[in-house]
Amino acid sequence: MDGTADPERVFSDAQLAKHLALSETFGKGAKGRVHEGEFNTDPGARGLDWDGCELDPEAQPWGRYMRELDSYRGASARQTAVKWAKPEDKTDPYTGPEVEVTQSLISLSTKDAKRYLELQRDIYTYCPAFGYNLETGTATEYNEVERLEGVGDAALLESTEVVQDLMESKSDVPRFYTVEARVGGVIIRVGEGDRKEAIAWA
Repeated sequence: MDGTADPERVFSDAQLAKHLALSETFGKGAKGRVHEGEFNTDPGARGLDWDGCELDPEAQPWGRYMRELDSYRGASARQTAVKWAKPEDKTDPYTGPEVEVTQSLISLSTKDAKRYLELQRDIYTYCPAFGYNLETGTATEYNEVERLEGVGDAALLESTEVVQDLMESKSDVPRFYTVEARVGGVIIRVGEGDRKEAIAWA
């Protein structure tokens, strides 16, 4: 986004979509459709990602954080750029894409954008790990968050790792990174499997 623009300006879905990076920015041949739509249109949907959190919402502020996070509304645009090494890999359940980067822009008031980042940090802090059931057994999700200096007006680096009980070594588990940076009232989100590249793309 234009860093010289009015920090209180609120953007539309279409305006945000024009500022998403081109798919091939993340790798030659990468492709992805742009989706426009209001942020948080499905109340409570964000909470589904954290249903397995073992914290007691009556005893901890975690439940209040989630309810407040779900209450925010704003314009948004998002895209997942994907590149496959070989066409046949798309149908192979054991082979992932060579490149997969998710990016999104969310427009809020500056006040709400500041609070949004605070809530994200609080949620990751209060729910560092939780378990849930899979068809093949159980899994534990581990979450970490840290502040990033020098990125936008404020930024967080969030990381997620899912360890299934059948895995022989935790060292084999991939970790997914998401950078959430604020510029005025715009939240820029970039997620991918490499820490340095996620920060660089943001």
